[in-house]
Amino acid sequence: MPSLKHYLMPRSIGQRFALTIGAGAGVILIVLAVANYFSGRELLLRQTSQEALRAVNDEINTMDDLVERMAMYPEVIAASELAETNNEGVKVPWLSSLLKHSPMPAIYGLYIDRECRDWRDPDSNPWVDRKSWPHAAHLKYDFHDESQDWYRGAKESKGLHVTQPYFDAGGSDIDMVSITKPVYSAKGTFLGVAGVDVALDEMRKIVRKIHIRNYESDLAMGVEEGKVTSSPKGPSLGPKDLRETAYLISQSGAIIVSPETSKDKPAPKGGEQDPAKALEDLLSNGLVTSVPGIQKILASDSGWQHLKDGSNKVIYWAKGRTTGWKLVLEVPYQLIVAPAAKLAQESAIIGGCGLILLIGVVFFTARRVSQPITELQTVATSFERGSYEGDKGILERIGKRPDELGRFAKSFSTMVREIRLREERLSEWNANLEQTVKERTADLASAMTKVEKINAAMQAELAEAATYSRAVLPEKLTSPVSTDWVFISSSQLGGDSFGYHWLDDDTLSLYLLDVCGHGVGAALLSISVVNVLRISSLADTNFRDPANVLGNLNAAFPMEQHNDMYFTAWYGVYTRSTGTLRFACGGHPPAVLIAADGSFQNLSAKGAVVGAFPKPTYETASVTVAQGSRLYLFSDGTYEIDRPDSTMMTHEEFSMILRDSAESGRTKLEAIVNEVRRQQGKNDFADDFSLVEFTFPKNGDSLT
Repeated sequence: MPSLKHYLMPRSIGQRFALTIGAGAGVILIVLAVANYFSGRELLLRQTSQEALRAVNDEINTMDDLVERMAMYPEVIAASELAETNNEGVKVPWLSSLLKHSPMPAIYGLYIDRECRDWRDPDSNPWVDRKSWPHAAHLKYDFHDESQDWYRGAKESKGLHVTQPYFDAGGSDIDMVSITKPVYSAKGTFLGVAGVDVALDEMRKIVRKIHIRNYESDLAMGVEEGKVTSSPKGPSLGPKDLRETAYLISQSGAIIVSPETSKDKPAPKGGEQDPAKALEDLLSNGLVTSVPGIQKILASDSGWQHLKDGSNKVIYWAKGRTTGWKLVLEVPYQLIVAPAAKLAQESAIIGGCGLILLIGVVFFTARRVSQPITELQTVATSFERGSYEGDKGILERIGKRPDELGRFAKSFSTMVREIRLREERLSEWNANLEQTVKERTADLASAMTKVEKINAAMQAELAEAATYSRAVLPEKLTSPVSTDWVFISSSQLGGDSFGYHWLDDDTLSLYLLDVCGHGVGAALLSISVVNVLRISSLADTNFRDPANVLGNLNAAFPMEQHNDMYFTAWYGVYTRSTGTLRFACGGHPPAVLIAADGSFQNLSAKGAVVGAFPKPTYETASVTVAQGSRLYLFSDGTYEIDRPDSTMMTHEEFSMILRDSAESGRTKLEAIVNEVRRQQGKNDFADDFSLVEFTFPKNGDSLT
């Protein structure tokens, strides 16, 4: 007999096929059952909540109707007080008769309190209750006091007033609610307050009959989805965790009526106050309410919520229009979703039966399909051992089938023939493989030699271009203006170049430019521009006017004609006789002029990069060069370096390095180069490093 492991870890395709389909179908059924359960219970919750809210609103409205019927007594008392036939007003015997014939047992006392009378005067407060009947009862406090909500509330509201539940200590000595109404004369003068005291015990008897659902039918699974009914007989007894619970609470959150007598707590006597403050007062006096979700109940007039506090209940509440009281109903969530759970259970049973039937059909079909596959497996095993002829009969028989297995057997036969042919060809290839490898290795070595020669030629050309770039740089001057410069090309050969020459004995032209990009193309463009400036070969150009020079260079070297390359440039003209330096700037970093006293200024003028725009405007600026000053021209490669801390040197920081070098009296530019190398932490530069120094004569120096 096959073991359980045989079925859980099948080696047959048919068994695996059946097991896979069964597992997949089982997962689908489980997912559908769970989805149906969750969607069904949410639908039931919404439907039940709608019906429950409607029922709770109806019941609290019924309670309000009861209160309004009892409020007719203050209306009658007030009318009698004002009647023309009753000049002396309401008397105790009339109140006793009215109380005796009252059909409502909840009415405990009737009274009228007169505003203009002293409270100690018996006629100020005709009052009869069931405790004193048929005689009058007497108040032991001043009803005019602001703390007496039953009197003050009616007076201030000028209409019907329902108090919070309170314990009438010293009077009736019972829990009660007062319903009062102000009494006015025909001229509108406030005369007093007429009222009725309602015993809370009688109201509790009425409220405890309010329940939404019959438990016995619910537990028998006879509940219709989304249906809520009222039962005047009160709740049926059932399991405590599946029992419906109803509360009547006051505006402050105190329980007026609860399912258990021990939990009935009167609200503190007093006027209206904030519900949250009233609840805090209740808690401080030990009157702890047990209604869950009380804060949300107090915050809204009507609504419902699903409690997540472990009780797993749904609460519904509605507010009375007259009393302001709220009826709260707790319904176990399990009771609401019971039909959904039953539906999910039935779906699981039906799906399980269908799954068993499906697995049986799949096993039968898979066995019929897997038998030819098993035979093909036997043939494949023979082929693996090198036998290609013994099982031809099996392949021919299966190949006659009109289905996929027949086509597979034919393809398998073709594959066997191809394997035999490939084995023969492979044997031939193996014989020549070593020779082929030697030939390919020799070809690869020859190609590598050619690549090395090409790289060496390219490096030589770059070196030659770098040498040519340095060859066009000017010789250093000694007088009357001395010069010094340092030019260090980058590893990729950049586009920096500079120059200076005397236009005449009194005028010195000085300039530095930087072509965008790197390589031979950038270097050649840079050399071409410098040669034009060096030999003053730019047509219609006044080389003593810096702005005119840059404008004509922009027209002569447009980027469209030079492989989309443009350049920045700084061009200046120094006049010895006046000590004036006139200059223009085409997008180039400002030059730095350092006076003999260490002060320095940046020399920059408005102007776009050269060659990028059709007709840019360049500005000529001028400065008077003090004797003994130094002027530094440089490209952005001298200061745009990355430090090890990922910061980049700024133009201002580089200017400070130049100033410190001038103040220390060091005349060699190597100190500046070394400082820049120190800050970047390496010797090589990512861009060309071009720095030119001009030293102007001091007083007494030769001007020849």
